[in-house]
Order: sequence, then structure tokens, then C-alpha cells
Amino acid sequence: MCPKYKKHACLCAATILAALSLWNCGNDTHADATTPSISVTGTANVALSLDYTETPLLDSLVLDCYGTDTLHLVHSIEKKSFNLDLFPGDEWVFNAKLYANGALMQEGEVTTSLEAGSAVNLQIPLHALVGFVYVKIPIGFGNPAGITKGDMTLTSNGETFTYPMVFDSEYVTFTSDDLKLDREYHISITMQDESGKTIFSMEDNFTLDESSPIPNFQIESLRSKIALAIEVAKDVNLQVSLKLPAMKRAPAANDIIVSEFFFISNTKDSSQYNFVEFYNGSTDTLVLDKCLFGKTSNVSGAAEIETLELPPNEVLVVGDHETADIAGIYKYTETMPTFGKSSGTLVLQCNGTVLDSLYYGKADSLHVNPLPIGSSSAAVRKSTQLNVGLWNKRTEGDSWCTGTPTPGIVTACGN
Repeated sequence: MCPKYKKHACLCAATILAALSLWNCGNDTHADATTPSISVTGTANVALSLDYTETPLLDSLVLDCYGTDTLHLVHSIEKKSFNLDLFPGDEWVFNAKLYANGALMQEGEVTTSLEAGSAVNLQIPLHALVGFVYVKIPIGFGNPAGITKGDMTLTSNGETFTYPMVFDSEYVTFTSDDLKLDREYHISITMQDESGKTIFSMEDNFTLDESSPIPNFQIESLRSKIALAIEVAKDVNLQVSLKLPAMKRAPAANDIIVSEFFFISNTKDSSQYNFVEFYNGSTDTLVLDKCLFGKTSNVSGAAEIETLELPPNEVLVVGDHETADIAGIYKYTETMPTFGKSSGTLVLQCNGTVLDSLYYGKADSLHVNPLPIGSSSAAVRKSTQLNVGLWNKRTEGDSWCTGTPTPGIVTACGN
């Protein structure tokens, strides 16, 4: 997807597996990428790392090694490197496979000889076998447009394939089955409300081939802008924007929420700073004017948010660092409230109306399931992050976790 709750013209590419840094496996067919390489007398070290264009719905990467030994290794999507210590041989065959959307999508193979004591770097270019289409559309917190059903239709060479819409929190998704390459396809997407009225429709043409087996259509907003993007390589991005009447308005409850906060930065570490992250989960551009956040609804001691327009699915971070390089919009404030390091309350309000109010830290008679918070004395300090899919349960501690701070990126502890 285009993951994540961020506005980016999304992926699609001929994937390359570049074998560059270390993999280590001996007779263990389930080598762990985090295990240090151990040199063994009389073996050869083969170094490979995976460098591929991100693919939606990626399942796993598989490597089969055939030579003086036979090895089968499976990597999850989080692991992109192995270290291999292999016995020498005149012909070692390395076959790599990429599985996505529940099927084998791409495959590549290289053959090399290995000498004892040598260190070898390899590259494995993967070739697409089939393709698929994945479309993710934000519909806003609570589905204010009232979308109830929808379909994606693909037509090619006289054949027609129809795929139903699937709800996924504040998104809907459309996913095709495996599709043949070297074909031109016509795509049509429609979504209706409960009465059958069409709320959204889109049509376009695209070609699936080995260089672009997985076109990804990312639609940023139903109202303010629709961006259809096919990225056929890392440095090529073809984009067509269809303008719709933009809706700009003041935020209401459940439009903009706190998605991450960090109040325990280490003052001895110049890379750390305290911040609050806000996420626009509506389908409109929100005009933030006279907005404050503080420890209570009392204006005294609160920090004012600079007047700005926050597009749908966009993130605003307000912090006490003068400059910060983040993916979203960053605003510096000299008046960051001194929030409690072990417990406290965070309140967001605009024009005197409270839009979000959260309690973190210690449980008490009023707060039996408070939000978690990292320790200010820990060697690695963690921020508190919301699983945005549980936005309507954000006052419950189970909807949050603590992890490495990610200001500007809506993520729940790396997930």
C-alpha cells in the first residue's frame, strides 16, 4: 500500500535483488540474518543483500542454494540480508524467489564457483512472472461519505475481471488476482453509498509488463485531490492528477487526532526532542486556526499551533527543536508545555472546542487503562504511538505502544 497513512505516489517496479552485503548459513537451513558470520576453515563467504523496490502485499523472499550442499532459506519482509559460509565447489546455483499477494511473482538465478577462503559478492536480478493491481483509498475516520460497496473491474483482450471492495479501518482496498504480463488493461473503480448512489468513480488504462508488473494506483483523497501514479522505476514517476472541488473547513471532533507523542527526550542527545504528532484522518483539508495543545483545556500554559492548512492523510508535528527533517509538516514551538514524564494529560483544542484528550502513565480510579509511556531513565527512550486503525478506541491504552520515535510517519512501533 501505500502505506501508510502517508501521501506518496506509490510503488510499482521491476524488482532487482542486489547481492551486496553479508549472508551467513552453514548446514542450518534457517539462518538468522541477525547472527554474526562465523568463519569456518575451508569455506567460502558469500555476501548478498536484498535491494528491491518496495512491493505491496509482499509475503516473503526465498533463497535456494544448490552445490556441494543444498540449502533452503526463507526471509520475512523485515529481513533483507543473509550471511553464507559455504563449502567450495565448481558450480553453486543461487535461486531467489519473491512471493507477493499469495503467489510467486518474481524469480532470478545466478551460478558461480566458490574457492576455499574466498569472499564473493553476487547480484541476482529478478524477472517478473505475473503482475497484480492493488488500490488503496482513504475514506476518512468513521466513513463520513457513507461508502458501503464498490468494485474494481479490469478489462483486457476481451476478458473482464471484477474484484470487490474490502474495508480496512479508514481505508478501502481493491486487489486483483495474478494478471498476465505484456498486456494493456482498462481499470474502472466505482464506490456507492447505501442507496446505490455513486460517490466515486475512476477509469484509466495501463500496461503490465516485466518492467512494471505491479502498478499501484494511490488515491490520496476522495475530495481534495486524486493522484493516480505508476512508478516504473525508482527514478521514474508518471502521475496524472484529477482535480475535484476541494473542501476546506475547520476541524471537528474525530477529524484530527494525536497519533504520537514524546516527552522524555534526552537533553544530552542533540538528535532528540520533545514533540506531539497530529494526523488528519478526514477526507477534507483542515484549516487549523486558534488551535492549542496542553496539559489541560486551560489556555494558560498551552502551546499554540501556527495557523495552517493540513491536507487529508497528512501529518503535523509540533516540537521544541528549531529544525527537524521529517516526512510530514514540522512546526517549531518555543512554548512546549512541560508534560509529566511519568503520567499526565494531553489535550488538543481548536476555537475553544476540545478535539482530543488523552491520559497516559499511571492507572488510577478514573483511568483504569491509561496510555503507556516510555521511561525517562531508559538507555533507549521510546515515544507513545497510536495504532491508527484503532482511532475510535484511542483513549484505551491497548490501542497504543511504545517504540523508537517516528515523528512525521504514522506507524505503530514499526508495524
